[in-house]
Amino acid sequence: MKRPEVAVLIARFICGLTMVMVRIVRPRARVRALSLIMEWLDPRYVAQTKYGPIEFYCPATWPYSRSDMAKEPDTNRWIEQFDDGDVFWDIGANVGVYSLYAARRGLKVCAFEPSAMNYFVLARNVQLNRFDDRIVFLNVAVSEHSKLDALYMSSTVIGAAQHQFGRPQDASTAIKRSSYGQENAFRQSVLGYSIDDLVTKLGLHFPNHIKVDVDGNEAEIIRGARTTLRDPRLKSVLIEIRPDERQNNITEELMSVGFALDQRDDMNHIFRRPAPG
Repeated sequence: MKRPEVAVLIARFICGLTMVMVRIVRPRARVRALSLIMEWLDPRYVAQTKYGPIEFYCPATWPYSRSDMAKEPDTNRWIEQFDDGDVFWDIGANVGVYSLYAARRGLKVCAFEPSAMNYFVLARNVQLNRFDDRIVFLNVAVSEHSKLDALYMSSTVIGAAQHQFGRPQDASTAIKRSSYGQENAFRQSVLGYSIDDLVTKLGLHFPNHIKVDVDGNEAEIIRGARTTLRDPRLKSVLIEIRPDERQNNITEELMSVGFALDQRDDMNHIFRRPAPG
């Protein structure tokens, strides 16, 4: 039997045994007992990196699966190439894997995660690693215009992705009901800001590098950053682009302000501003 299957069996056994044991007490005491068990468990995982350990809070399977930092090695290598003192913006930070990696490297980070569920784990991860002096983490969306709108969530599971801000653009983020008749998607009201407004109106640290991983709103984010993109202090942009018409539009937009496509795989595209001279 494979290790993941053993883990599932162990988890189900412990869960079942716990429920049997707490049934002997009254409902309120039962809830308190279960709450204390969850609090005492405090599941964590420590990933070893070339810059030192990073501790992850893992209250669900998705945060745990992301904690090995192995999903996108090219993104790790990109961060490793930054100059000391650079500022990294992580747009669509989820639980903060790349924000934490950049902070462990000693960089200043601004992390943006609109999902309240993911933001809770992001904040816990920042606290566990004592990175509150290195990471500015905001529970906001990034878009073309600054506004209040809805985040269309594909799932409320902690660590889930495929959420989109402003409109449900495809079937994966449309509000729908499962075969059990219960909602498996959710609309969350979220404040959204353009990159230009974040810099000029809110006074955030100017980004030297921007990562955009938002599953559908990439073009809007780029359009809301036209002033920032022209600033020579911005050195590179990593953006996950689905292979559709947005890919050409985003590429043309970035190349028009001086960036060149330096590297790409099936989804991730790294644009760099050529060094002067």
